[in-house]
Order: sequence, then C-alpha cells, then structure tokens
Amino acid sequence: MGSLSKFETFKKEFLDSLSKEEYDLLKGLVEHSSCIGDFLFRHPEELKFIKENIEKPLMDKGDYLKAMEELSSIKDNSLFAQKLAFYKMRYFSLIVAKDINKINDLMDLTASYSHLADASFEVCYKKSWEKAEKLYGTPIEQTTGEVAEGCVIALGKLGGLDLNYFSDVDVMYLYSDEGKTTKGVSNREFFIHLFTNLTTLMTKRTFEGQPWIVDLDLRPEGKKGFLAYSLPAVEFYYWGHGRTWERHMLIKARHSAGSQRVSQDFLSIITPFVYRKIVGEEVFEEIVSLKKLIEEEGGKGTQEWIDVKKSEGGIREIEFTIQIFQLLYGGKNQKLQERRTIKALRKLVEEGIIPPTDGKRLEKAYYFLRKLEHLIQIRNCVQTQKFYYKDAPYYAEKMGYSNTEQFLQELETHRKNVREVFESLSPNVDIKLTPLQKYIITKQNEETALQYLKELGFKDPKWALEIFKKIFFGKLYIELSEGSKELLFAYLPNLEKQLKDFPDREDFLLNLSKMLLDGEMLWVFVSALEQNQKLVEFMLNIAKLSDYISSLVSKDRELLDWAFGVEDVPTEREAFEKELKVVSKGENFIDSLKKLKKVVEVLNSLKYLSRINTSQPLERLKEMNVSLSNLADFILEKLYQHFEGKDFAVYTLGKLGSREMNIGSDLDLVFVFRDEESKHRFLKIPQEIVKALTTYTKEGILYNVDLRLRPFGKGGELSPSLSFYKGYFDKEARSWERLAWVKSRFVVGEEDVKDEMERIINDFLFGKDIDKQFVLEAIDMRFRLEGLARETPDEMDIKLGKGGITDIEFLVQTLSLKEKQKMNNIIEGIKHFNLDLMDDYLFLREVEARLRMIKGVGMSKIYKNSPYLSRIAHSFGVEADKLWEDIKDTKNRVRDRFLREMKLIKDRV
Repeated sequence: MGSLSKFETFKKEFLDSLSKEEYDLLKGLVEHSSCIGDFLFRHPEELKFIKENIEKPLMDKGDYLKAMEELSSIKDNSLFAQKLAFYKMRYFSLIVAKDINKINDLMDLTASYSHLADASFEVCYKKSWEKAEKLYGTPIEQTTGEVAEGCVIALGKLGGLDLNYFSDVDVMYLYSDEGKTTKGVSNREFFIHLFTNLTTLMTKRTFEGQPWIVDLDLRPEGKKGFLAYSLPAVEFYYWGHGRTWERHMLIKARHSAGSQRVSQDFLSIITPFVYRKIVGEEVFEEIVSLKKLIEEEGGKGTQEWIDVKKSEGGIREIEFTIQIFQLLYGGKNQKLQERRTIKALRKLVEEGIIPPTDGKRLEKAYYFLRKLEHLIQIRNCVQTQKFYYKDAPYYAEKMGYSNTEQFLQELETHRKNVREVFESLSPNVDIKLTPLQKYIITKQNEETALQYLKELGFKDPKWALEIFKKIFFGKLYIELSEGSKELLFAYLPNLEKQLKDFPDREDFLLNLSKMLLDGEMLWVFVSALEQNQKLVEFMLNIAKLSDYISSLVSKDRELLDWAFGVEDVPTEREAFEKELKVVSKGENFIDSLKKLKKVVEVLNSLKYLSRINTSQPLERLKEMNVSLSNLADFILEKLYQHFEGKDFAVYTLGKLGSREMNIGSDLDLVFVFRDEESKHRFLKIPQEIVKALTTYTKEGILYNVDLRLRPFGKGGELSPSLSFYKGYFDKEARSWERLAWVKSRFVVGEEDVKDEMERIINDFLFGKDIDKQFVLEAIDMRFRLEGLARETPDEMDIKLGKGGITDIEFLVQTLSLKEKQKMNNIIEGIKHFNLDLMDDYLFLREVEARLRMIKGVGMSKIYKNSPYLSRIAHSFGVEADKLWEDIKDTKNRVRDRFLREMKLIKDRV
C-alpha cells in the first residue's frame, strides 16, 4: 500500500494527464486508504470531482439527498444498492481528502459523514415505503385513524454526529402505533417488511462494495428483539425494563430518517428516562463496571498492540467520563443534554463540573485518538481500533510528527492523562438512593434489593419486589408525566419507612397497590404528593387499616370518583335519593341499592378515617353510626315500596334499632302483619325483601339478615300478626327478649300497624316491673353469650366476651326497663343514666369499628398474635402489646361496673 503502482501499470495515461495538484491529491488518498485507491481506480473521473469540491463547504443531509436524487428512479434493488455504494464512496473519499489536507475540523468532518449516512437511510426508507405500501396497503394507527409512520433513530457515533470513517452505523427502527393497513395486514408486519428491505438496501454487497454496515443490536432486547417497535411498545420497554447502559446509549439518540414526528415523539419518551432528576452513585458504579467489561472483551492489548478505543486511557474512557456526568447532572441541567462528545465536554467545563485543565486534556486526547482511529480504519478499510506498534512510523508520518518517538510519547501522554482523569472521578452526588431505588432505576442487583426488603420486614421479599415492579414498571407509571415519575420515585424512601414501621406491611403494600394499580389511582396519589399531603396520608391510612375499603375502591372506578370527588358525605334521605339517581344508570334496582350502599359506606368510612387522629371519638363514631343506620332505613323503605308492601310493618332490633350500625353489621329484622288475612295475602312480600337483602349478585350483598330475635327464633314464623305478638309477649316471651326489644324501632310500613305494635311493645317492656328473678335471668343470659365467645388468654371478643360491649348494652337495657324509659341508643342511655362508662364504651366501639373496617364483615374477635391487632394499634398510635393491655384493662373495668350495677339493680327491685 502507499503506492500508485496499480495506476502506473494499468492507467499510465490517466496519471500522465494529471496536474501536480491532482497527482498529489491522488497519491495522498491512495497512501491513506486502500479502498479509496480502489474506488478511484474504478472511477478515475471522481478524482476531478474531489479536486473541484475539496475547498467547498461540507455537505449536510439535504445536500446529499439532492445529489442522490437519481436513486429514486432506480427500480432494481441490486442496481440501487450498487449506486448507493458508489455515492457513499464518492463523498467518503471527498471527506477523507478534506481531512488529510486539513481543510476542515474533525468534528465538522464526522458530522458531514454522519449526514451522508442519514441521507442513505432516507432514500432507502422512501424506496422501502413505496414497496411495502404497494404490497400491503397503507398502515393506519389504531388509536387515531391516521396514517402510521416509521423512522430510523441514529445511535452511537452516528447519533452523536461523530461517525467513524470505517464503522458500522447503530440504529433503531420505530413506527408510530399498532393497527392494520388498508389491506388488513398488521402494522407490525408492514413495518418489519419495510425495515427488512431498507436494511437489505443499506447493506447489500455489490460491485461498488457494501454501502453501509448496519448494526441493530442496540434496539430493545438486542438480537432477540423485533426488528421494529411501535412507540407504545418501546415506551413500555424502556420504563419497564431499561437499564443504565441503555440510558447511557440513548444519550446520543436522534432522528436519522423517516418521520420527524415519530422521532420527536420517541425522543420525548426517552429523554426523561435517560436524564433522571434523581440519581445516585449507582450510575457511576454501573458505567465503570460496564467499562471494565468492555475492556475485558476488547483486550487490554499486548506488547505488540493496543486498542485505542477500549484500552485504558482510550476513546471509550473519554466518552464514559463525559457520559457519567451527563447522566448524573443532565436531568437537572438541560444544557448537558448534548449528543456530541466534544460539545458535551465543553459544556461540562462551562458548568464547572469538569475542571478546565482536565477538560483540555480530554479534548486534546480525543482529537488525537480519533484521528489515529480514522487512520487505522481507512488504511485497510476494516472496522478496527487496533494500533500495532510496528506500524508506528507510518502513523507518525500521517499525523505530521517528525519522528516516531515523539508520536509514541504523545500517544502515551494522552492515554495517561485520560486514565488519570477517569480514575480521579468522584461525582458529587447529593442523593443516596436506597437499594430498592437503585434496582428500580438500574434493573440490576436484584439480590441486594431482596435483602433490603427482608430488612424492612417482609416475610416474602420476592413477592414484595414484584409489587414494586408492577408499580414502577407498569403501564400506569409509564403514562405519568416526567415530573410525576420523578415525584413518585423520590417518595419511595418515605414509603419504605412507613412499610418498615407498620407491622402488617404485607397487607399495607397489597392494599396500596390495589388502589394505585387495580383502581388506577396512581395519578391521584402522585398528584396528592405535590398538592395535598393530607390526601396522601389519607390514602395510606386506608391501605393500612381497611382491606375492605381498599378492595372496594380498587374494583369500582365510579366509586373512586365519588370517594375523592364528593365533599359532602351522604348521611340523610335527601342525599341518598340524589346518589341513588346517579348510581341507577344501567343497573337494576337491587344492584343500584347495593352500589349506593357501597358508596355511602366508603364515603363514611373515609370520613371516619380522615378524622381518626382527632380527639373527638364520640362525634366521629356517632356520625358514622347514624349515617349507616339511616342508610339501612332508607334501603328497607325502598324495598318496601319496590315490592309494594301492604298491611304490615318492618321493625328492627339490635344495632339498627339503636342506630349504631357499623361496617358489616347484620340487620335484626321482624315483620308484623295487621291480621291473619293480610298475612295470607301479602306473605311473599317480606320473603322478597329478605331475599333482596341477602342474595349475592355482581354488586355483592346488601345485608346479612338475623331473624333469630323473632318469636321462637329460627323456628318461628317470618311475619306474625299483631295478635300473635300480643299473645306471645304476654305468655311466651323470656326475660332476655324484653332486653332485646328495648332497642326495637319502627322503620317502614302501615301507620296503623305501627301504632298498635308500639302499644304492644310498650306493654311488653313496661307493663310490669322487673324483679330480682328478671335481673338474675338477664345476668345468666349475659354469661351464656359470654360462653359462646370462647375467649382464651390469647383471644378476646370485643362484643360478646367478658366485659365486652354487650355488658354495657345489657346494663343500659336493664336500667331502661327498670326506669321504664325506652332508650334505643346505648350512648344516649349511658348519658341518661349517668354511667361512668362512656370512654370505655367508645374505646371498645372504636376498636370494633376499626376491626370491622379491615375486612368489611362483622368481626368482634381479636387475637394477640394477629396482624389485625397490630394494624388497629397503629391506628391508635400505640404498639400492639399496649393496645392488647388497654383492651383487657377496659374489659375488666366494664365487667366490674356491670356486676356492681346489676347487683345494685337487683337489690333495689
């Protein structure tokens, strides 16, 4: 090489025809590049083209497209590729000529060469589009109905406008959206065909050589991935699976060919992924690890050769130094979001991130090593960065050194400078990411993340990590704005701490994920992080305390809208009517009532939870109890009307009778007909009402109904007549039934039936005084119920157990009978009889309320080692052991007061 012997042997006349300037130009090009020599041997007339254009301005993509216009009319693929290879070599030769004659700066030359590659992709894209459209029809986007478009994204050196003289071109193929063509073919098939053909045109070997070497390995999933991806798919990939090296790679991503719109949409997607506002030392650590891996793959060199790109102090080290700082600080400083290496370096110096002296050392080394890299590559037209020391004299001469020793000394000086700068890197990172944050941002070191979750207290760290992956790698997170993504990511350490501090962290995380993901409330939560911290704590309290509410709001999107959109919680008939009209659309009547019940229960529970830390237990508990009781009344009235109730009345006992309904409370119902004739005619109506209340549908169940308080319990009639009740109360009813009927309350039905039944009930309750035997029977009945609770040292029943809520209820009801004052409501009874039990009663009722909120059913038992105890304790702001002891102490006080008061009553009657 380096000789014009081939020209002298075969084209002597051509050589003789050249001027001295032309001869020197040819000699220089041939000495530098064997492939340029071959090209000019085939096309000696191109030397004149180079000579005429060497002093002209460098060309950009538009100039190249204009110069290659004839390609658009070439139909034959082989001829097209051959002509494309010709143009590539023509302008490549011109660029090299400008370089070796020092006409233009290195950065300008590589930019022009990169634009030549862009133009080549553009002409191939247009030709491939025409072919694909003719074969498959026009692709249409499924979401917009517009024509789908594709693009070529430049990556690597091409993306940075720093393309090597003999290098492959790293690209990625994208299209706007899935859908079908006008001929019914999927958009994916259309674009894969298009880009397959494009790649063939770009890489086909011809008489003129191979136009370009296209590398698609940087696309999502590399060689295993699809040839082309839609924008939604690529967005999901990067946010759900993208790792640090891909962020590093995408720094240089830019539009090359095809649709500018699709490219811009892609860049909008990946920019916040690449440049994170919250980063830690993991970026530095991972890129350094990547650098070491590349060194091992490329070899550190021998005494005979070194790799000027991958070895210590090589080009890659300069690039990595710059890109580390871009990834660390580019999210907060958009000036650093620069694709070109030298421009990025200069901006890092300007922003005070890299010292000016280091910046100069790196820039000089970059120019030196890139020039040497080009000389190595074009000498034999191969893609290599290996510098053999035996060839040092050749490269020293080409780079303008007077002797080889000076050249080698400068080479080592530059490598040493680069190595020193790289090894001295110590990024000033002001944020320390948690292991979980590191995993989310890098998708690496899963074992470390699992160990961290174990330290937070998770029994199954893999399960917990899967939940976090669903949150941070899922569609809802991906669809958040850039700022929202960063906000949620920044909040993660706070959430981790709350999970660590909350004993039942598994249910807490599960409930939160249900609301955020199943209920699609992630955007609500993120918005609250920025605008309403109380709402954040509110949602977290729901997740911590109530599986039931968490599940409801996650399953019913409309319920979510109501839950977070309604300011006035419905508590009365007028509000229920209004809400029922809203929920009735598209629902049958019974399901509408069920949906109304869910709405009201959720809204009242949410209001209760929002006030859980206030010092007004009476107000918050009473408000919820009354609202839920009013709701049950409203539903019973609606069912009575719906089934055209006649000649009977509906009474309620128990919690509804005392207007103390809670989440999961049963309805203690009794039905009473005017007479036997009415019962015979309308007996099915109460049956229909009970069926409507208890039948499961897609909306769940209205209420469980307890009919055991009717005469003769389960074995008795569902709907006796007035005369039956009068006879039963006079002759059959037992003492405990008088206690139960103290809570009786009319709900709906005929007024005359109500009036008569009220007289019957009043006679039954107060027609005769209670005596010692009655009190003893009441105490005995209370102990029987206590026995049913079956408490143990590790198990307490808040309601039926010793000293439970039922103690207080029995006491109030007994006093009510003694004083002949019908006290339906226990709280009012405590106030009226001046019992020193209010605080204890409210405490037990609140424990019961919070216990029932967990699962939404009528639970009253609590276990010492149950996670439920921990969750309730957390809501009270105490440890589980403390709450357990508080409950025991309260129940002991209640039992002492119950026995003492019942003894006083017995002694006074």
